Amino acid sequence: MRVLSRVLLGILVIGLVLGCGGKKSGIEGKVVDGKGQPLSGLTIIAKQVQPIKGYEQFETKTGSDGTFRFKGLFATSEYAIFPSSEKWKASVKITLQSGPEGKTIMLPSPITIRFTISNDGIINDSKLVELQWAPAPDQSMNWFQANDYARNLILGGGGWRLPTRAELKSIYDESNPGGVDPVFHISENWVWTSEDSDASSAWYFLYGYGVYWYYGDTSLAPSRVLAVRPRN
Repeated sequence: MRVLSRVLLGILVIGLVLGCGGKKSGIEGKVVDGKGQPLSGLTIIAKQVQPIKGYEQFETKTGSDGTFRFKGLFATSEYAIFPSSEKWKASVKITLQSGPEGKTIMLPSPITIRFTISNDGIINDSKLVELQWAPAPDQSMNWFQANDYARNLILGGGGWRLPTRAELKSIYDESNPGGVDPVFHISENWVWTSEDSDASSAWYFLYGYGVYWYYGDTSLAPSRVLAVRPRN
């Protein structure tokens, strides 16, 4: 009887150990907007890169100071951390390894959400809040076509135009491979500005390289158009 009791106790202990394996690992961080202000009440998802049953996905919300904490993650496992909203999407996503069992790791820096794209396709900038953007269409245009496209765009009620050189420079982000957030749908392309160089040419912005001018009636493969307008 004693032997049976010991066996049952051993099985129980083993079951508890296996059942708790990896459950004590955690991740803590903070989410801010483009001005560095905390984003409260925001849903944050932790999705396991190599899914293990019971640990595939976790969800939490940021506090009033923008901080969040995940508990119960599988120890030393890769997770993708990203925001989730019913009203907008963002390209921000970081992948990192959870801490060892019983440990919580801290993100070295806050997660910054500057650009979001609403369900109706408009890009909002939380740093330069006075501007809204329309993503680039997947086609090349010369300057005249780009100017007409922006002025006739009816997205969100219209009121769009081509951006200035300064406005295009303001969204430059060297941390992104294409020089700009993916929500703009531009990668290593040059974008027309609203500014003429002379009667036959116009300035364009080549992300990662600088500002140049070219003949306005030229439509090369990488030429794109972004539209901008004052925020309503």
